[in-house]
Amino acid sequence: MQFLYHEQAGEEILKLKGEEFAHLKARRVKENEILILRNLKDKFAYTYKISNVERHSCQLHFLGKENKTIYKNTALNLALAVIDIKILEKTLPFLNELGVETLHLVFTDFSQRNFKIDLSRFEKIIIASCEQCGRESKMKIQIYNHVKDFYEKFPEAVLVDFEGEVKEFDLNKIYFVGPEGGFSQSEKQIFKEKIRLKAQNILKSQTAIISIASKILL
Repeated sequence: MQFLYHEQAGEEILKLKGEEFAHLKARRVKENEILILRNLKDKFAYTYKISNVERHSCQLHFLGKENKTIYKNTALNLALAVIDIKILEKTLPFLNELGVETLHLVFTDFSQRNFKIDLSRFEKIIIASCEQCGRESKMKIQIYNHVKDFYEKFPEAVLVDFEGEVKEFDLNKIYFVGPEGGFSQSEKQIFKEKIRLKAQNILKSQTAIISIASKILL
């Protein structure tokens, strides 16, 4: 773990209890141990000392802060059709680690509508990823109930589709990966540009979007 997340990191005294303390206790931290905290809203790394360790809580005392910027904003936006939530939850950390700025989740014609998105759970997963990889800001999530809603905001989005041409990927464009069944014909007609990956095999949605992020960012 590169740092510990706390929404109020920067305040003089923080009291950890409940899930926050249990998470810290699992690391077997001790009295007077030094911790680095981030609030994932600014670029500061905050230093705290652990004190008053009790059975179910402890206090953190502020020692100082450092403007420690490692992560470089990429402004990469990617769009993904809503897929199985369990698979999506496993995909989020990879995209966050790679540096995707915003992930746009779109309910398409072939998305299963019974999937319910729990944004608070997604945020916890992304925060845990930040703690592990050291990213200083959370990947953002945007939800669209229909393709037309997404199109109205991003009319120049590029569909990732087998009917597209093989081209180099561009950081300044937003690529839209479909669900397992692909895009419907009506959805393909909405967007002007299509691109396809060089892979000859049919990729799963999560494989495709991770591959695209890797091609652009690494």
